[in-house]
This record gives sequence, structure tokens and C-alpha cells, in this order.
Amino acid sequence: MVRTRLLGAVLAGGEGRRLGGPKAAASVGGVSMVDRAVAVLGKAVDDVVVVSSVGVEGAPAPVIPDRVEGAGPLGGLDAALRHALERGKEGVLLLGCDLPLVTAGILTEVADALGANPAVAPARPTGGIEPLCAAYAVAILPAVERRLGEADRSLHALFREVGGTVLTPGGTGDHAVAFLNVNTPDDRRRAEAALMAAGREGGTSANMQRTQPNPLPTQTR
Repeated sequence: MVRTRLLGAVLAGGEGRRLGGPKAAASVGGVSMVDRAVAVLGKAVDDVVVVSSVGVEGAPAPVIPDRVEGAGPLGGLDAALRHALERGKEGVLLLGCDLPLVTAGILTEVADALGANPAVAPARPTGGIEPLCAAYAVAILPAVERRLGEADRSLHALFREVGGTVLTPGGTGDHAVAFLNVNTPDDRRRAEAALMAAGREGGTSANMQRTQPNPLPTQTR
């Protein structure tokens, strides 16, 4: 079962300078972003950890540190994949804690699609992919290690290198807000308004279609 084959990993190392403090502790709708992320990941997989080198006070799941500090999300993925390998998992279902509108349905679709693929990520309605709501196989660890030594450490570059599969959202409007990244107070207000409009913790999942990746813009967070 996918629930037991994959390790859920919440990336919670963001300093949150524009939010006034660490992103993990920042509240959205009265719930800290790390608590929200662990809870939604726990609906898709059985085993969840938090990845952070800065420490997460009162974390709702075991915290593992980055092996390579200062490497951003790629460093967090490296730590998560190594931990997954040690635990006999086939891959990692990754979620950035600053994506509070991602639903368990979306995560489950991503996890289900990994299969023999090296990586799977949903397409953003505005273009590109969301690499912080994605599944990565432990088999790509060598590629992660190589890229940690290169100038471009973005997850987009890694996804292109390994030939990841893109899941294309269906026709509903849910995905238009699902990948809202909370970096600023205005982002937080938008996320809270979306949660209130949905009447629950996020929207619903739309059906997705698998496609091979097109050239993606290199982005960093």
C-alpha cells in the first residue's frame, strides 16, 4: 500500500522573515502551519517526519535535521530520502509547511502516481510544477547528492534531471488556490479567506492526468 511505502516529510526550515518569525510556527486559521501540514500528510501516509535544522518547538512529529545545511528545499529532500531509505521506504511524499491549502486528496493522488516514476509533482494552474507537494523515489538520491554540489540547487532542476512526471489538474477551481505559498501577511490573509470560503481545512481534490514534463522554469524559494 502507498500509505506504508512512502515516508511523509514536512519541510519546516523556512525562516519566515517576511512573516515575522519561523514559518513552522506561523498560524493560519488558528493552526500552526507545521501542525496543519503534518495532519494533512498523515491522511495520505502512515509515517510522517518534520525536516528542519533550526528546530521546531512542540513539533507534532519526529524532527530530523538537514545533512547539508543552507541547501534549501533540496537539502531537506536529501535528509528525508536518506531517512526513508533507512526505514525501508520506497520514497518520500514531500510537503512544504507553507502550503496550507494542499488537501489530503491531492497528496494521495501524487503518492499513488509515483509507482516506478522517479518523481511526481502536480502542475500549477499558473504554469510550472509545485515541487514542494510532490513524491520522490529513494532511487534518485545519487542525483540529489550531485545537485547539492552544483550552483543550481532548485527542486525544479532536479525534477528535470530525473525526468519526473507532471500531474495535470482537472477542471475544477480548487487547484487555483491549493498551491498558495504563504510568505507574507497578505498571503496568510488570502489563505485564511480560502479556508473560510471552503468551510474546512482546504478545498477538494480534482482528477489529474499524467504527462511527461515540459521544460520548467528554474525557481527557488
